[in-house]
Amino acid sequence: MSSVSLKSLSGFGREAWLKKKWMRLWDQIGDRILRLPKREQTILLEDFRVAIESRIMVMERINNAERGSSGG
Repeated sequence: MSSVSLKSLSGFGREAWLKKKWMRLWDQIGDRILRLPKREQTILLEDFRVAIESRIMVMERINNAERGSSGG
């Protein structure tokens, strides 16, 4: 894991850092995914999408709850 703080990055720098991190992750697992049959690739990528969206939704709820409890 990188020691770079996301709070210290903003705009393009933060976006570039996140894309680089995503590409590193893809490099680690992409070849294995591409060796799977096309049907399994589709299933796995859909699983990733659903998991990521679910995680984002939970984090957004936590952040919104924290803002609501500290804002008033």
